[in-house]
This record gives sequence, structure tokens and C-alpha cells, in this order.
Amino acid sequence: MKILALSNLYPPDFVGGYELGCAHVVDALRDRGHDVRVLTAAPRLPVASPPHVLRRFKLTDEWNPNGMSKHPLGYRLDEAESRLVNAYNVHALTTVLDEFQPDAVYVCAVTGLGGFGLMACLQFLDIPWVWQLGDCVPRILCSTERRTFPMLAEEFTRRIRGTYIVVSERLRQETEECGLTLGDRVETIPYWITGPQEAERVDFYRGGHLRIMAAGQVAQFKGSDILIEAAARLRDAGHDDFSVHMYGNLYDHWLLELIRKRNLTDHVILKGVLPQKLLLETYKNYDLFAFPTLEREPFGLVPLEAVARGCVPIISRQCGIAEWLVHGLHCLKADRTPEAFARAFADVIEQRIDPEPIARRGAAAAWRDFHIDAIIPRIEQLLADAASREKGIAGSSHDAYRLARMAEQLTASLLQESIIA
Repeated sequence: MKILALSNLYPPDFVGGYELGCAHVVDALRDRGHDVRVLTAAPRLPVASPPHVLRRFKLTDEWNPNGMSKHPLGYRLDEAESRLVNAYNVHALTTVLDEFQPDAVYVCAVTGLGGFGLMACLQFLDIPWVWQLGDCVPRILCSTERRTFPMLAEEFTRRIRGTYIVVSERLRQETEECGLTLGDRVETIPYWITGPQEAERVDFYRGGHLRIMAAGQVAQFKGSDILIEAAARLRDAGHDDFSVHMYGNLYDHWLLELIRKRNLTDHVILKGVLPQKLLLETYKNYDLFAFPTLEREPFGLVPLEAVARGCVPIISRQCGIAEWLVHGLHCLKADRTPEAFARAFADVIEQRIDPEPIARRGAAAAWRDFHIDAIIPRIEQLLADAASREKGIAGSSHDAYRLARMAEQLTASLLQESIIA
């Protein structure tokens, strides 16, 4: 098959697991003999790009604190360009579609690109697509920071119809809570790990110093404050022989003060960002992986990476990956409170819980059921099914661009009128 992948960012330019996942699928499909091209945004910093990666989109960088205008009107215009329609990007898409003539499109994250307009363009041109949802992107495309627009959600439900992949039922539920419905086909497929299976771990916690790690943005929404408070409670309960190492960008700088305030500078250490390859090696040096993330976490790949290497994850009880891993069998689950996480740590220290059998079972399941080699045939089949469906009446690329220009100008006019009023 000829497959075009769409993503706002593409490694080595990426924010997190969503963009990495896109690259994993592209590489796996190419390894299986498919002709795959990637259409993504111009990188935020210069990066090397192989010939199959086309960096032609313009990105409105919602994830950069300085990426959006600070003026109310400018901010709303940027937001509309990011989520609703960017005629420049519609033109870039139609140009590549005309050049490449793909059998199907594999869609990933399109926030920052005028994602609603891109999906509407695919519908208008009757291009079959499979949309990998690693976050509630359709809901984002129908909303501003403040609220969801019911009319947009209704229009999305009516017009943006194809094949969706959701990484958890929690993600599907959150996506549809705003009043839109995903149609025509929705498949639940988990995220995955990649690479060759590593040698089975042989060293496990047997008492003494407990090594705990976390990875991801060091931020309140990821539960970093909960982990710090859990460390304080663990120490106050009389357990002093432990460490918590947190890897990732420091997003909320007040967490440094919280560490000092709780007198935890010897126990909680911020280790900064590690390249992905080094991070995968680092899991082997720890006994537990703490993941006190928000319950709305769509999936959470890092606990899966950790358990694949024998580091037992302790995860929020209701987050996305909790649907896929079983408490006491592949992981430990805890309520998203400092008390619950501290209690889980203490259970290991006091040997009420033996991490070794959990680590062994979790690693076996990760490499067997959650490796890209086990997942990619399902994604490949969905793309083939989409490509083989009966085609309808398609519009032209020229008309798609003209409509995008009209929508962009109308949106700008409406926003200016609303701000002035």
C-alpha cells in the first residue's frame, strides 16, 4: 500500500509519546514493504530528515508558552489556526495527495495544524483514513481553552467519519463527553514498546535501599507533587533508606521549593532529561516506577517501558494504561493521593509485596502482547480495510483549498467581531 502519515511533529522533533508512536508505526509499515511518506510541520529547530519525511506544514505551537499571541484577538486567531483551519496547511496536504496518490492516510496528532480543516479536506476529497488517537484530539479541535462548541461537535460527528483507533476506553469516553461521536469504526488498540527483547532481569529488591524513579514532565498534572508528598510521608513513617529520581523537563518550578520545604533534597532528586535510548537503559537501575498521573491520562507509555525491563510500575488506579495492566499481576495500582503511593512504597519496603513475580509477569506480557510487532498487523489491516472501501463522489483539490481559504477568512472575521463587541 501507499500510505501517507500526518503528524504535527515528527522525531527527532517531538513533545512526547504521540509523535514517537507515529514514527514507530511508520518504520514498522516500511519494514513490512509499504510505501510510506510522512507529512509533518517544519521543525522547531533544525533536524535531519530522510526523503520520506516531508516537513511542509506550518505549526502553531500550542505547547510552547511563547508559541501563541498574548493579545486576546491574536490568541484566538492563533487558536483557530491551530485547531480549526489553516488554509496554507490544506494546500500543503492537497499538493502531497496529488503527488503521492496514497491508498490511505494514517492520521496522528493534528492539533497545531488546523486539524479540523485537514480532516474536512480528507472527507471532501474522499480519501480513506485511519486516525490514531493518543489523546482526545477531536474534542480539542471542537473547542477553545474555555469550552467546547456544540455546533462544531455536531458538525464533526456528522462529517468526520472513518476509522478511529483509541488507546483506551477512557480516551474514547472523554473524547465523546463534549457531544461528538466517533464514527464509523472505532477500534481499541494499546500503545506499544519497540526494539529487541532484552535479557530477563535477575536483580530485584530484597531489602535495603529502595530505588524509585519517575519519567515525563516534572509537573503537577503528571502528579509530581503527589510523588514528592508521598516521599515525605514515607520518610515520616520511619523509612529513610529510599530515593526518588525524577527524569524529565521541569515544567512547574515551584516543585523545587516543595522539595526543599519538605526537607527532601537527599531523597527526591531531579535528574533532568535523558535521550530515549538512555532512558530505556535507566529503568533497569530502579525497583519501582511511580506514575501518579491524572486519571484522564489517555494511556501512559512509560510504565509499559519500565515493566518491560523489570521495573515494577505503581500507577494511578484510573488512568488509561490501568485498563490494560492487572493490579498484582503486571503492576501495582494506587489511588492518586500521597498517602496511597506512600503506602505502596512501604508495602514493598516492609516485604508485604514481593516485586519480583510482578516484574517477571509484567515483562513477559509487555514483550508478548504490547510489542509493535504484535500491534502493527492490526493497524495494517485497518489501513487495508479503509483503502478497500467503496469510494464516493470526491471534490477537487482546488475546491478544497478555496473552501479552506473562505473558512479561514470567515473565522478571522467572526473572531475580530466577537473581540471588538
